[in-house]
Amino acid sequence: MNKLYANQLPQQLQQELALSYIVFGDEPLQLQESLDHIRRQAKQQGYLERQQFKVDAQFDWGQLTSALQSLSLFSDRRLIELDLSQQKLTTASSNELKSLAALLHPDTLLLIFGDRSPAEVARQSWLKAFPANTVFVSIYPLDDQQFRQWLQQQLRQEKLQLSADAMQLFLHHCSGNMLAARQNLDKLLLTFGPCQLDEPALTAFLSDQSSFTIFQLSDALLAGHSQQAFHRLERLCGQDEEPTLIGWQLQREVQNLLQLQQVSAAERSALFKKLGIWPKRQPLYQQALQRLPLKWLHYIVQELAAFDRLYKGGQLPNSQLALTHLTALFIAPVAKAYSLRHHDID
Repeated sequence: MNKLYANQLPQQLQQELALSYIVFGDEPLQLQESLDHIRRQAKQQGYLERQQFKVDAQFDWGQLTSALQSLSLFSDRRLIELDLSQQKLTTASSNELKSLAALLHPDTLLLIFGDRSPAEVARQSWLKAFPANTVFVSIYPLDDQQFRQWLQQQLRQEKLQLSADAMQLFLHHCSGNMLAARQNLDKLLLTFGPCQLDEPALTAFLSDQSSFTIFQLSDALLAGHSQQAFHRLERLCGQDEEPTLIGWQLQREVQNLLQLQQVSAAERSALFKKLGIWPKRQPLYQQALQRLPLKWLHYIVQELAAFDRLYKGGQLPNSQLALTHLTALFIAPVAKAYSLRHHDID
């Protein structure tokens, strides 16, 4: 199976269309653009008829099978799409998907897609039933550096120039949300056309549409970036993220740091692998280890335990303020003027 990332798909489509494309990821803009690339190239290659199927609890798999086996009424070639976004991949649906692989033929292009994790889909047994020339496109959210590079590329294409301060403002407002960034770029073009913008002009235009995951909060904490960390925590709370999930992620990070802090630098390589920390994230942990001594990490563990006890006991009326306190503890050691173990947060 030909496994690609979203940015590699356009080049593959220029070479030769496969009989089947399987596209999964939970980043909506990249997912939509990938599907549009495939549809556009299929149309150019003569797949003029397009049939769409969306799987739900009442879906009739026989309709899809019949469509794959029947001849097109309107063109020599067809594009058949199967949307798996709304349905959990059960054993029954997995068996149905396996049977589709045997029905592939040159006059039909099968496009299967959904908004679930590509890592989850890659473990599904039905994927192995598809032929070797099937293209599997994995879509992941961009990290901070990738997002900046993507935004710079979009700005060049649209002939928009942002001052350094305006660029930082745009990143602050839209980082982690490619769809919001793309929408804001389109609105900028409609409002101003190709132009140069400084920070005051952009401030008057933008609204805060940033969207973050708990893992992006972790990255900011490990790197010691206080402004990013507090902003991401605020947005997570605004997105109604469950406080216990945020606390659980902080607990996981501090436990990793505790183990790493107690071994020598030479031993850390093996421990990184054991903890499942891939090379790309290891520099973030190295930064945190230089900043947070072992004694301070034990203090964070005690504060996290107090947060968990107070929250689950209904004794924490302001969980966001408590999480802000915990976030600050990851940035740098400070005087212990306040402690969750000895105070209530109102």
